[in-house]
Amino acid sequence: MAQPHAVEVLLRPAVELYTVAVCTGAAILCLVAPWSLALNPLLGLGSALAFLTFGAIRLRDAWVILRYRRNIRRLPHYVMTSRDVPVSQQRLFVGRGFRWEQRHTHRLMQTYRPEFRRYVEPTAIYRAARRLEEQLEFAPFPVSTLARALAWDSPLNPARPLPPVGGMPRLHGIEPHEVDVTLPLGERVGHTLVLGTTRVGKTRLAELFITQDIRRKVCGEHEVVIVFDPKGDADLLKRMYVEAKRAGREGEFYVFHLGWPDISARYNAVGRFGRISEVATRIAGQLSGEGNSAAFREFA
Repeated sequence: MAQPHAVEVLLRPAVELYTVAVCTGAAILCLVAPWSLALNPLLGLGSALAFLTFGAIRLRDAWVILRYRRNIRRLPHYVMTSRDVPVSQQRLFVGRGFRWEQRHTHRLMQTYRPEFRRYVEPTAIYRAARRLEEQLEFAPFPVSTLARALAWDSPLNPARPLPPVGGMPRLHGIEPHEVDVTLPLGERVGHTLVLGTTRVGKTRLAELFITQDIRRKVCGEHEVVIVFDPKGDADLLKRMYVEAKRAGREGEFYVFHLGWPDISARYNAVGRFGRISEVATRIAGQLSGEGNSAAFREFA
């Protein structure tokens, strides 16, 4: 059964489909030939409805198993455009997810067991399609169309490749009912640490947060957003500019970059001062107090 129990096994054949097939056949027999079951047409109709009802319940249970096995290998398609990012004055949208519980740990551990490997690892058709793609990479025109057909990202392609987003589908697939995850803005006063290897979406998560911060208005006024990017990601810079322009804040967008003075905003550290001694103090603050620099620091 697919109902939740203390011992849960979702990586298994969908045996409920056998019951669905029997119920469907019995319902057809009750409708077409009720006399073969010693039933009159009215009782045959009632029996057919009963069989179809029970078959629908078992089909729903089978769909739970089939959907779980599908999500373990390949997550459902989820796309959000920049305009669809929700912006709230009280909460911060993080993405889609679920609360991790003990049952999810149990499901994840099951995916690493040898007896369930055939439900988790890519199918033989998928592996053969990827090998054929590699062999036909430099093939002439008539044959190269086969490689493009195998790489066609469509539900009609039984061997379509996984989307280039990285990560492990099983981490999300173990919970078929994901919801929108949000964070109260009051919790952002603390620090947030995001860990992950290369190409798992750390910068994309930063883009999601920055997009909401640029668009958010508090008491009718936009918030000030300051982003420090030591890596110098060009895509992140372009995304921030586009979002600032979309929010009507293009005139408030400034970039500080010593490597690109033509687009960088200018800043004079000693341009404004109250006393003439502040200029010398600011210059001396940039010099080291050790070695040969110590003399120049004292001179300043």
